[in-house]
Order: sequence, then C-alpha cells, then structure tokens
Amino acid sequence: MAISHEVELRLGVERVAVGAWDSITITHDLLAPTSPWTVTLWRAATMAPWPETDLWPHTRAETPAEVLVDGVVQVRGAISRAEVGASRQGSPLTLSGRDHAAIAQIADADPALTLRGATLEEALRRLFGPLGINLTIGALADDARSALAGMRPNAPRGTSTSRRARRRHRVDQFRVKVDEKVWQLADQLCRRHGYLLYSAPSGDGVALVIDRPAYDSQALYSLTRKQQPDGSYAGTILSGSRAVDTSQVPSSVTVFGHSAIASSADARLRASIENEGLVHPRVADAFAARPRYVRDDKARTPQVCEQRARREIARANASLDVCSYVVQGFGQDGRLFAVNAMAHIDDEITGARGDWLVTQVVMNRSRSSGHTTTLRLVPKGALVIEPDPDV
Repeated sequence: MAISHEVELRLGVERVAVGAWDSITITHDLLAPTSPWTVTLWRAATMAPWPETDLWPHTRAETPAEVLVDGVVQVRGAISRAEVGASRQGSPLTLSGRDHAAIAQIADADPALTLRGATLEEALRRLFGPLGINLTIGALADDARSALAGMRPNAPRGTSTSRRARRRHRVDQFRVKVDEKVWQLADQLCRRHGYLLYSAPSGDGVALVIDRPAYDSQALYSLTRKQQPDGSYAGTILSGSRAVDTSQVPSSVTVFGHSAIASSADARLRASIENEGLVHPRVADAFAARPRYVRDDKARTPQVCEQRARREIARANASLDVCSYVVQGFGQDGRLFAVNAMAHIDDEITGARGDWLVTQVVMNRSRSSGHTTTLRLVPKGALVIEPDPDV
C-alpha cells in the first residue's frame, strides 16, 4: 500500500501556501549542509501563462520560503533560483532554495575578525552575525534531531559536562584568511573541538546545531530486505545498494607541522598514522600502498600532527563503506527520516547488518513514483569526529 504525506510550500512573508505541484525534492545532508529543496509547478499549455497568476509575485528569487512535511518544518530559507520553461505540453515553474544558513557557504568571513580568546559559541556568533542571519545555537542537539523527525523534544535535561566545557573552551591560534568562507571556518572550528556542524529549523528561524555522531542513540528506523520462500525479496527496502570504495582512501597519512620541511626541527614535527579502517571484511588483505602527505601550519606539536593525520583518515573512511537505499514514504512509525539518527539494517542481498548512521536524507514526491526517500548510511563508528588535543 502506498504511503502518502502532506507536503506544503509556504512563500513570502505572508507565508502563502502552495499545495499542488508536479514534483518536490528535499535534501538533508549531515556532511554537506544546508538542506537544498526543489519544487516544480506545472501549467497546461491551454492555461494562462505564469505571469498572469496570483502566485507569480511570490516566486521571485530571495523570497522567504518554508517546506513542511506532515506539518513539520523541514527547511526554512529562501528561493535561490526560479526558472520558467515551456513546451507544447505545458509550462513548468521550477523553484529551488536552501535554508537561511546557506548564505554562509558563499559569504567571505571578515579577515579583520578577531576570534582568538573567544569561546566556540562566541566565535560562531561573530562569524554568522555580520550576515544578518537570525541563528540560534542549539544547546540540545538531540532535540534538533527530534524536531526534524517530527518527534516531541525530549524532556529538559542538563548537557554533559564535557560538552559544555568544550563549547566554552577558548579559541586559540586561529586566524581568518582572505577568501575563507564563513561556513568553512565555522565547520573547521567545530571539528577542532570535536563536533559536527549542521542547521535545522528552530522557532521562526534556523538553529545552528553543534552535535556529535549519535551512535549511542536508539535505532529509529528498520531497513530490511529478506528472501521469501518463493525466491523473491521483501522488506522495507524498495531498492538500493552497498558500495565499498577504496579509490580515495589513503593507506597512511603523514602530517608535517608548522616548521619548514627543510629545518632540523621538522623531524620532531611530523607524524605518520596507518589507516586501520582498511582492515575490512570487504577489502583484500594485500593492497598497494598509497600514502598521503599533509602540511598543517597550525599543528605545533607531534600530538597535534598525529590528531590531524587521524582526522584526514577519518574523512576518507567516512565514504569507504556506504549503503544507499530507497524506501517508501518519508518516515517510519510516525517518525520522519532525519540525519544523524541510527537505523537498523538487515539486508540479505548486500550483507549489510547492524546499526548504521543516517548521513543523508533525500525526500522525493512525484506523480510517477509517489512519496519515496533515499537514505545514505555508514556503519556505526565510521564517522569519527576527534577534537584537537590542545582544545
């Protein structure tokens, strides 16, 4: 039986509701924010052209926009692209946008901005403040995930001591360079402190969520594909695959510190780490060595060099073993699919089993395929966010 959802697009400061379209796609990506969406409206060739409709004034670029699923706000931002086409069959109007935080991906950070001595939260406010974006730094990342999934936030509770302490740790040895983007700097700062950075709707604005991979949380979704007595396969997975890809994964990483490579001190400011992630049941025991060398002027101790090498390996290993599945509907058991949530997989075709982390959610609604979601997942523990040893 097909699963359907109520999807609504609201445009303009008046939040004019648009409830009928040909297709809509909403994307949440834990590793590549910030929530792009695309909707296509259609008018038959015999109908009046788009400029003659009441909707036309509300579809200009930079018009505020919200996308809701079953009454839950999934994206709050603005139209970034509006395209009108035409053929003998009709005229499509395609609107695309991202959430409010997306402007930080194209806006340069002020090189005169001082971050030294600021806490992580203060530094983020200084970076995002000049953009005029009303951002609220999410104190409880669990509640942000619950909100995206259409669940009630958890009861008020205290944040762990380590989480509070790390957010309050002072930023040191950090300088804004010319041409660096606001989001790039903010993401770099969060990773140095052991956090992921993404955004989610909050109140009437957007929350800047500082989070860690939710490996310890309960699995919210079940993804199954099992063989039936008649030889066919059934389960919640409509289609999809598992890919083990080592093409961009180094066998080892060596990081050089801030000293000149030719200096006598360089030998003490270098660290090499072997990639233990390649010890994988789907990777052959013997493989060609492919070392990677990285220079990091902010690495001032051998311990920091080692940490940066582990971070480089962790980034590569996050794409080593990936499942991509298409499932029916936008959620399960009353919960919408959300990033940084755990799902239990039991797939007899690919051999994927156990708890996996959802890193990408792509919701798609069209006349031909109905409501489906494509999920990208990595094994529990594959995504590693490690703070610098000096923060």
